[in-house]
Amino acid sequence: MKKLLMCVALLAINGMAFAQENASLAFVTEFIRELGATERIRSIGELELKEKDANPIAGSIRNSTRVQLELRSSIGMLGGMHLKPPVDGVPESIIDLYKQKIELHQGLIDIASQFSAGPKPGVDYGKLSAEMPKITASLEYLDETLFKVTPAVFGALIDMKEDSKGHASHLVITKAERQKLIQSLKSSFGSKLSAKNQNYIVSAASVLLSYLQKDFKCSDEPW
Repeated sequence: MKKLLMCVALLAINGMAFAQENASLAFVTEFIRELGATERIRSIGELELKEKDANPIAGSIRNSTRVQLELRSSIGMLGGMHLKPPVDGVPESIIDLYKQKIELHQGLIDIASQFSAGPKPGVDYGKLSAEMPKITASLEYLDETLFKVTPAVFGALIDMKEDSKGHASHLVITKAERQKLIQSLKSSFGSKLSAKNQNYIVSAASVLLSYLQKDFKCSDEPW
């Protein structure tokens, strides 16, 4: 009976560890996907503005709409993810940032739409023009905040169980899973990861890559 109870306890512990690994891996995988999607949309918008006969107003509406659609999809994905302390609040923090970005992009869409409709009496176009850089500055601040959250995102992968020296030296993922995350970052961002002047989204990807390449051992390596 005692052996049976020990087996059940071990199975329960292993099950909890597997659940933690799955949740953490899914979260970081999704975060990488979101960073890549955000940078891809930004790059597309930038290229479209360089096209001959490009319409900056229409381009602004189109690109902000793309961003909103992607952010809503990301919120849906993150909303179903649950992590353990001390990083349990990270997904909700990111969701809050995304919601703020959606509202700000709606502001850009509304302003661009008024300009696109042509002159109308009673509309203060000077005030609208002055509002746009304020919104873009706020968006940049939110991207900076997301960059600062990135170490906590990596924290979801750290196994808090101490090794023989009392250190949290292992990740909850395997070597193959870590390599897959590294490859995902490299394929999404390419040479941008080594660029000197990075925007905050690329910088977040660079920070995450740096942490993944540090001297943490993986769950399938000796303790």
